[in-house]
Amino acid sequence: MTFVEPFPDELLSSWLTRMRPNRNAMNEPSLRASRNSAGHWRHPDVHPTKSMITELASNTGIAPTQIAKLGLCYRYPRINPDFVAWRYVPSDYLGRDCEPALSLRITWCSRCLAEDYAGGRAAYVRADWAMAAGGFCSRHNWPLVDRCVTCGSVDWAMKRSPQGPPRMCCARCRRGLERANPGALELEPAAHSLWKMIAGFEAALRDALTGKVPDQFRFNDTSASQLLDETSTICLLLARARRRAGLRDELFDRFATPALTLEHGCPDEPSCEMPLALASPSLRRCLIAICAAMLDADYGATGLCQGKLVVDIWSRTIGSMALKHFIQDRLTCSSTLKRKLEAALHRNEQFERMSYLRDASHTYETLFQDSA
Repeated sequence: MTFVEPFPDELLSSWLTRMRPNRNAMNEPSLRASRNSAGHWRHPDVHPTKSMITELASNTGIAPTQIAKLGLCYRYPRINPDFVAWRYVPSDYLGRDCEPALSLRITWCSRCLAEDYAGGRAAYVRADWAMAAGGFCSRHNWPLVDRCVTCGSVDWAMKRSPQGPPRMCCARCRRGLERANPGALELEPAAHSLWKMIAGFEAALRDALTGKVPDQFRFNDTSASQLLDETSTICLLLARARRRAGLRDELFDRFATPALTLEHGCPDEPSCEMPLALASPSLRRCLIAICAAMLDADYGATGLCQGKLVVDIWSRTIGSMALKHFIQDRLTCSSTLKRKLEAALHRNEQFERMSYLRDASHTYETLFQDSA
């Protein structure tokens, strides 16, 4: 085995893959998810054990602190399953052992990989590419993808190139994954401001996961934990609003544009258990954009918030009872969001009264015409 220095922003499994040429360390037994003594799932890329860190440090000569920082829990101390990108639900029930073991949904930025290749560096997986709090690259404000743009496969591997450094390649067609999405290239000139704004909101979420207090000019009277809880709750309540599918579709149709999905058509259906964590990159960008429109003051300043207020549509979609319970949760709902939601509730009640009066007036006019 060749020992190589990990990059500061690298994921643990990516570093081990680079030490195992032409093998994907993410399939190695030592990096498979397992249950701890309490029966909870733990993934080494998220929660590497101290014994694993010590063993790797002893075998490679790399400092334990340097190896520990390759795990998401050390990089983001407030990380929780809702903000890790999963392919399956991380169930903690012992009776569900028949389910597939935890697997991360890895995305990538084609521009980062292109820079790696052009600079003669080995390609590697950035830790943020395993985060559910990101649909865009924090360096390039470029949409992240999770499948080959040539053949559509989601399977990939690190491959050594005879004429350059190791590359991330598609396991099916063997093309390099640094190839940019043609749709993104076409959309970039018009969508760049939207991408930049959403990437800024994602950066605020990542800062909150480190415990940093959010910018109070953008998120007034909102703590780091509240920003995270508000984001996950907005997504969860929206995903569970099955009875008002028409309103929910109206909200998704507004955001499920090619600028965010990179294709025509609505994204996949959000999960009722962990909508953000289990979302595809396109759906993830739509959900984060909805949260940004409701929580980030910078979103309205860009002029991108046109038409009906997003908070009004979202409030009508989830229903008044769920909305009132959310408002009353002082630990989750900040005072700023509470004022927005109460105002939205008031506007929606006025809208419903006016709709009722219009319907009643129309019925009265119809009866009067019939009697005449």
